[in-house]
Amino acid sequence: MFMLPLHLIKQLNEANIPFEKVEKMLSLGKIMKVKNLTKLVEHNKVCDKIYVVLQGGFVSRFIDKELEIEKTINFFFRDFHPFMTCVDSFFSGTKTQCELRAISNAEVIEFKKQDIEATIFQDLQLFRVYHTQVTTALQEINDFEMKIIAYSSERLYHYLITECPIIIQKVPAKYIAEFMGISSEWLSKLKHRI
Repeated sequence: MFMLPLHLIKQLNEANIPFEKVEKMLSLGKIMKVKNLTKLVEHNKVCDKIYVVLQGGFVSRFIDKELEIEKTINFFFRDFHPFMTCVDSFFSGTKTQCELRAISNAEVIEFKKQDIEATIFQDLQLFRVYHTQVTTALQEINDFEMKIIAYSSERLYHYLITECPIIIQKVPAKYIAEFMGISSEWLSKLKHRI
């Protein structure tokens, strides 16, 4: 048996979603064990799934082979951005420019877009919960992107330390440096300075 992220349980309770409906939604999902460094979603493939992180962690990385860019753009854990997909592909049906990569052994629930849509369009309560989750996830992604663009590396690292300590504690330095747009060496100097 698995435990859903606490904020999802809270939202389901606040929306007065009957247990039977929760069970119905969960039955659409498939529990998957994912080994460290496995690409759950590969660059240049269509991503038509949403994942809920139950254990472990993941990074989302933007990849542009032509420009030789590989950059971490987000992090996912059970209690920090637990819903993940490749947004550029999930909503458009086109090939993604990103990858979702495990940074530890992990466990997720995988939901297919077509299964979710078939269920939520028949049930207004479930649609509202889904809409709330999607909106929240998109706001979180947007918030992270604004910080990457606007913050200096020192300010961004301070933000991660104070507001997102799970990232500092559980994400390998390579991906933190990629996220910040600096080298691993510069990140090491920054750690010592702060």
